[in-house]
Amino acid sequence: MESPRHPFRKFIFGSAAKSADGLYYALTGARHGRPIRLEPAEFELARLMDGARDAATVRKAAAETLGAELSADELERFCNELAIGDLLAAGSQEPLPVPALTDGEAVIAGWSSGPKPTGVGSETAAPSTVPGSLTGPGLPGSLTGLWGAFRGVVAPPRVRLPAGPLLPIGSLLNLPMLAGVFGLLALLALVAGAIAVMWNKRFEMSVDLARLIEPWPLLLTIIGGVLLLNLLSEIARAAAIRGQTRSTPAFGIVLGTALIPRFHTDTSGAAESAPREQRLRIVGSPLVAQLMLFVTFVGLWLVFHHNHSILPSLLVAMSLLTSAFFLLQLNPLVKRDGYNWLVQWFQASDLREQAMYAVMNYERPWNEAKRLSPSVMRWYYFACAAFTFWMMVWVVLFPGRWLSGAFGSVGVVIVVLLMAWSVFTSARRTKTTRGSIGAGKLNLAAPKKLDLVIIAALVVFALFPYTYEPSGQFTVLPSARADIRALTAGDIREVFVKEGDKVKAGQVIARITDDEERTAVASSEASLARLRANLSIAKKGAKTEEVDQARQEVTTAEKRIEFSGAESERLKKAFAKRAVSDQDYQRARSIAELDKQRLLEARKHLAVVSSPTRPEQSQAIDAEIAREQALLELHQKAVENALIKAPIAGRVVSHQLRFAVGDFLQRGELLATVEDSSQLLVEIRLPETEVGTINIGAKAWAKAWAFPDDGYPGVIREIAPSAEKNDYGKVVRVVMAIDHPDGKLLPEMTGYAKVETERVPLIVAFTRPVLRFFLVEFWSWLP
Repeated sequence: MESPRHPFRKFIFGSAAKSADGLYYALTGARHGRPIRLEPAEFELARLMDGARDAATVRKAAAETLGAELSADELERFCNELAIGDLLAAGSQEPLPVPALTDGEAVIAGWSSGPKPTGVGSETAAPSTVPGSLTGPGLPGSLTGLWGAFRGVVAPPRVRLPAGPLLPIGSLLNLPMLAGVFGLLALLALVAGAIAVMWNKRFEMSVDLARLIEPWPLLLTIIGGVLLLNLLSEIARAAAIRGQTRSTPAFGIVLGTALIPRFHTDTSGAAESAPREQRLRIVGSPLVAQLMLFVTFVGLWLVFHHNHSILPSLLVAMSLLTSAFFLLQLNPLVKRDGYNWLVQWFQASDLREQAMYAVMNYERPWNEAKRLSPSVMRWYYFACAAFTFWMMVWVVLFPGRWLSGAFGSVGVVIVVLLMAWSVFTSARRTKTTRGSIGAGKLNLAAPKKLDLVIIAALVVFALFPYTYEPSGQFTVLPSARADIRALTAGDIREVFVKEGDKVKAGQVIARITDDEERTAVASSEASLARLRANLSIAKKGAKTEEVDQARQEVTTAEKRIEFSGAESERLKKAFAKRAVSDQDYQRARSIAELDKQRLLEARKHLAVVSSPTRPEQSQAIDAEIAREQALLELHQKAVENALIKAPIAGRVVSHQLRFAVGDFLQRGELLATVEDSSQLLVEIRLPETEVGTINIGAKAWAKAWAFPDDGYPGVIREIAPSAEKNDYGKVVRVVMAIDHPDGKLLPEMTGYAKVETERVPLIVAFTRPVLRFFLVEFWSWLP
């Protein structure tokens, strides 16, 4: 709707007829055809308002041509009567008067005498607050709607503050809006990126936020954050007014709901009279500023989240507060920035009232400046209802659940009172003296065939059988998995496979150094042979030359241990200085230990051949042989354990094998993993609320993030016997066997899976969470 082309008020009518006796004129409105009578003097006075004369000129012309001396209040009251009869149009520079709907308002307007009512603000907004009296299309008085006791009366700031020093900050927050469509699109892209960051980093952010979970830090953060957001939003609005109208608006502190102080920028005057495009920017500037702040807080968190101070926690809290503050201001039902922006866009100051009447099929009882399409109004109203329902659910699920858990039934009462207070305050704002739109006429037309068909279709659609399929995140698992670990400590000498190779059960995949073990095997074998020879000598007796030979062996062993021991000590000192390798030192130490063992065996052999034959001696040698045999088997097993083998058949999974040669493994240390992926399993983590509908053998369907176009059917094989704690509450693990794997799925891949359960009516399937909430959660609240 375009603004009026004439600058001042203009007398208009659809038809005019003078009565036969000449005592009055019968006129009808230009749009609605409602009859009204004017005396001839009144008719001539009305004709003076031709759109080219202002109020002062009309009063002067009336005194000169009609001899009528009129005060400004008397002329304003006459103009009000013409406006009510649809006989007066507003000018681009001169709006229509605000109709006095009560005696108190008539006194305020100067149209009646009497005591002035209390509680009324001292500043009166431009009279564009009433439907049908718009200076420019869609102006709702002060643009942001801060009304006092009477609608049309603006409460001034209690404390005025200088806005000038802060205007550069507001201009910076308004940059995307000043850049036009591309700037706003860039801002929306940044917001989407910030939301993606919050989702991907939600666990890190929750850890930072947990530092503020104590009552006092949390309360102070919320209060300070809301005040900061309120201040920056209003500064952004003030900067927008300055940029669009070249005038600095009044800025200060006002008392809001429950006498809570808040910052406010006055949008009456130049801002209200600005063109529609500028008004849209002024009203939308706080919303743009809040999105800018949201992106800024998330970006700063990305920069400082490794900081161990309280800063990351404050940035996370401010990000959440900003998003909540933005959604509350965006509410299209409550008269905040979102609603006010729609008012400017549709150019209809009574947008909400029109939507209510359109939904209830009422005739609107006022002469609004612009009627909107009923279908548009119904969509708007249903969008408002959906937003309000979402907000109520949010209140119930989050603050409500916390209050009920902390205070029991008292918490339930608090939640109900908060919701009732919210509804009451919204209704009270609508039912003010100016806000009430009166009783309209209800049009109850007989339902048409199309209406009956639509209703029947909706009923059939609601009762249509639907397979309920609860879903949850899943992880792909192999049918079998086994770790390959070192059974003895040592350096890795050889690796025979690489990652991804298929191996058989028992196949050798690597070899650990076994020098000591092989030396021990050789020593045990030699000792065992000597003991068996000693047993033969003990039974038959030794010759003189055999005794001499035994003595010579002892002498030789003593010299050998003297040399190898000295060499071992020398290499030990060199190894401590990193002058020789560990391998050389270990080899020298092994030789010294072996020579020591040989000396011991030589001395035992000399004692056997030198002593006379006795039965007990043979028994002692038999015991030594048994002991040495056990040691030999132990050393042979150690040599075998140096060969690392695959415990099961499957595919080798390890990124360490590529550079594993030379690494030192402790006993039991992991080297690789073998997975049998011939039959894949999918472990689904379902919410505990959905497990009651799932049975073994139920059909299921999985979709992996890596392959969104492919679906993998299967059946439920296992259900965990107990629930587990998850990041999002309690879950139950359900294992699904995939029927036909195509080789693309890999273990540890993730995605979402659905499990097929019972068939229920469509309305039951989609309202199950709501029904469960009332049957369990709300039931628990009852005292």
